[in-house]
Amino acid sequence: MPESRLARLQAAVLDLTLDADGEAFHADPAAWAQTRGLAHADGRALADRRDRWGLYRDLVRTALVEPLGDTFPITQTLLEDASAWPACVDAFLASRTVSSPYYRDVAPAFVAWLADSHWGLERWPFLLQLAHYEAVELEVLRHPDAPRPADLHAEPACERIAVLDPAARNLAYGFAVQVATVEAPEPPAACAWLLCHRDPEGAFRVLELTPHVSALLARSQEGQALGPALAELGADPDEAFTLLRDLRRRGAIQGFRPA
Repeated sequence: MPESRLARLQAAVLDLTLDADGEAFHADPAAWAQTRGLAHADGRALADRRDRWGLYRDLVRTALVEPLGDTFPITQTLLEDASAWPACVDAFLASRTVSSPYYRDVAPAFVAWLADSHWGLERWPFLLQLAHYEAVELEVLRHPDAPRPADLHAEPACERIAVLDPAARNLAYGFAVQVATVEAPEPPAACAWLLCHRDPEGAFRVLELTPHVSALLARSQEGQALGPALAELGADPDEAFTLLRDLRRRGAIQGFRPA
């Protein structure tokens, strides 16, 4: 079926808004409209309102870019220091990855675009992991509250599993992203096992775990009882149970239930 006049106009407005180079439109709106197959009347309407469309473009792009700076301050600083942030943002917007009308979905879309496109990874091999880590804070803080299950025990036991708080994230990275700062945005190449969660007051917290503890939590979430998991990992049950109790006090673990 031939593309409708309205569909061509909608596609042109999307190009005008998200394409990195808006100079061609401002230089000759009518010629720009013709390259997109627009009707003469639609091209003339765009040309007659060139300044308004330029303002619209700026407003839309700003609305999409501002959440990135708020969510990824370290990533932004890293790329700004290399004069690469505008190019990164332009490439992201031009990819049309953002399809949701909600601001909360812009940051996850940015991380997904980095993963799919591999943008900047040759120069900054840690870039995707750093951006993912920065986005986790927003994900954890915005996770909806839910009633605590009524069948949980307060104490760990070999025949039980640990139940993480739904907002908690048990993560592993190949770079120590948790030590990166705006002042020093490049994380060292070192494995990091992190538990990101909300404390009882609702604040975002990050705990550095050992590989064994991270694996224990992962196996527990898969349904393996603590006793067999500890035996396979060669970990001391008393030490592990002490740590699990502490994680429960911190709010990272809701409690324990039979496997």
